[in-house]
Amino acid sequence: MSAADTPSSASKRALLGLGLGAAASAAAASAATAQTGDASTRSPWGANPKAPPARLPAATHLPDTPRRYTEIESYHAHVYFSEDTAYRAARLRDWAIHRFRIEIGEWNEGPRGPHTTPSFYFGFTPDLLPTVVPWLMLNHLGLKILIHPNTDDPYADHLINALWIGDTQPVDAWRMPRSATAAGGQVEQIYPNTLPTMPLES
Repeated sequence: MSAADTPSSASKRALLGLGLGAAASAAAASAATAQTGDASTRSPWGANPKAPPARLPAATHLPDTPRRYTEIESYHAHVYFSEDTAYRAARLRDWAIHRFRIEIGEWNEGPRGPHTTPSFYFGFTPDLLPTVVPWLMLNHLGLKILIHPNTDDPYADHLINALWIGDTQPVDAWRMPRSATAAGGQVEQIYPNTLPTMPLES
């Protein structure tokens, strides 16, 4: 790197003072300004491909007090499977239906919502959490299971405050709102639709 390419001390101090998010934004703006080209480009992205947004998230501000756990109105357990593991998911679904009073969802043979692979879910009330989570820990049959709370923040519910049993996988929830009510919706409700017929093994 030549002396001309080396950032000055003032530039370094400016970047440090801006913080990582602002520094990235400044770099993105600089890169956008430096782009050159004309209509003769053969790139499918054109002469000026889309750059990062001018403003990127800055440092996170921590809250003064913890959130109330009673914000959680219910939970979802999303069970993911493939063509090769669908038989395991079917067994787990059947086990859960006969042992817990839950809201059992549809069997999805492709991506649905933020879930990028085939899946089914079941919803349950907070009082079942101490039973359902240990049960799934021991009975996941090698499947990936996402357990998330349902609050007014669907984005954080799926991407930040969730639990995984087994392995993890991508969840495409980054476009979800940070407030369901502000977006015109409501906190996810569950309506149990199963009638357990077998006692839970203990």
